[in-house]
Amino acid sequence: MSFQYVFDNATDISISKRKKVSQTVSRSGVVRATSLGGANYEFVVTLPNGPKWSDNRGLIEKVEAMDRTTVGTVKINNPGMDYVIGYQGNIINTSTVIVVYTSGNTLTINSGANVNSGFKFRAGDYIQLGNASVYTVIEDVPANSNTITVHRPVRENAGTYTLKIGTDVTFSIICVSLPNWTIFGYNQVSWSGSFVFAEAL
Repeated sequence: MSFQYVFDNATDISISKRKKVSQTVSRSGVVRATSLGGANYEFVVTLPNGPKWSDNRGLIEKVEAMDRTTVGTVKINNPGMDYVIGYQGNIINTSTVIVVYTSGNTLTINSGANVNSGFKFRAGDYIQLGNASVYTVIEDVPANSNTITVHRPVRENAGTYTLKIGTDVTFSIICVSLPNWTIFGYNQVSWSGSFVFAEAL
């Protein structure tokens, strides 16, 4: 819960999930690329400088206690931030969507996603299989389709899962770069840089 403080008070959030890639360039200029897998989430989060130290010292202490060794969970659901990962489709009750996973990076909608028009999911929607990994949808899923294609191979075992969608998803993360804080002026706190979090696998 302590890392949630960082996300809830962020002035900047960068979310990266790019694959790790090895590239070579021949003498003739031919570029060859090979995927090394990955597509894991990385978050770079910046806190504002200037809040009151006395209001934040207890929360900062909890963040420091977790340090770079403890896995935490966060949601990007602070009021006013729903535009970041909010659901974009036309399903009325997103808590009832059930999918079946067999293999690869596709899921099949089993139930709970009935819409007459529009889209069940849009590219960029965030989904989570139960309490497991979070994925992003990479192609629109129109009302007459039941196939969801996600950004990486699904890590979970084949089976049936209830989805968490949009701001309901929870990321498991570990801090890989923890900036120092400084008290300045009178009762104000600043940071030496950004927090960097990696998806905990």
